[in-house]
Amino acid sequence: MKRIVPIILMSLIVLLIPACGGKKSDANAFPKDFNTLSDEQKVAYLMQHASADSVARFIIYASLGKIDGVRIDSLNIATLKAYENYTDTALQTFSWEFDRIAEELPLHDKMHLRALIGADNPQGLGLTLGLEYMNQIRVKGMTSDQVMEELKELKKASADDPDMYARFLIGFRTVLRYDRNADMPKDIYDTFLNYDDEAVQEYYKRNKAASTPVTLPDSIPVEDAPEDAPVVSPDTIP
Repeated sequence: MKRIVPIILMSLIVLLIPACGGKKSDANAFPKDFNTLSDEQKVAYLMQHASADSVARFIIYASLGKIDGVRIDSLNIATLKAYENYTDTALQTFSWEFDRIAEELPLHDKMHLRALIGADNPQGLGLTLGLEYMNQIRVKGMTSDQVMEELKELKKASADDPDMYARFLIGFRTVLRYDRNADMPKDIYDTFLNYDDEAVQEYYKRNKAASTPVTLPDSIPVEDAPEDAPVVSPDTIP
C-alpha cells in the first residue's frame, strides 16, 4: 500500500491543476471507493495525502462538477472541514489558493461558485458580479472578444434565471459609465456600455420596481458621476 499512495498523489496533483482551464478531470485518479465518502471524509483524505493548495482546488472544482465521477455536495461543509483542521502555514496556503481560484474562475463559474457559497444576497448576486467585473477585466488584461465570450457563457448559464443575467449587465454598465473609459481600451467601453439592452429592458418590464433609483454603493464616487448614470444597489434590486 505504501507504494500505491505516492502514485495516487501524483495523479491528484496532475488532476487538480488543469481543471482551471475548464476541462473536466478523471475520477480514476482517486481511490475506487473515494466517491462513497462524505464531503468531510473526502477533504480529510486529501488533507492527509495532498498539499493544502491542491485541496483548495479540489473543493472548488469538485463543487462545480469539473471532476467527472467525483462531487462535493456541500461546498460550505467541505471548506469548513479544511478551515477547522488546517493551522499556520497550511491554513494560509489553503485560504490564499481558494480565494485566488475563486477570483480567477470564468465569469459563469464564478457566478455558480458564489451562489454555492451563499455569501451574496441571491437577489443581488448578478448586480454584485457586474459591479466587480471591471476589476477582473483589468487584472486579467482581457480583450473585448474575451469579455464578449464570457458574457455569452454567462447568459447561457443564466438561462433559467434571466433576471440574474440582467442584473449583472446593469451593474457592469453602471461601472462603465462611472469609469468613463479612464484606463480601459476604448473598444470595451464602446462595445459593452449598452450591451444586450434588450435583456435589461425585458428585466425592467418583469420587475417594474427595479427602475426606481436607489442609493449607489459607497465604493463608487457619486460626486464624479455623469448625470445620466444609473444609480443601483445590490440590496434593493428585486
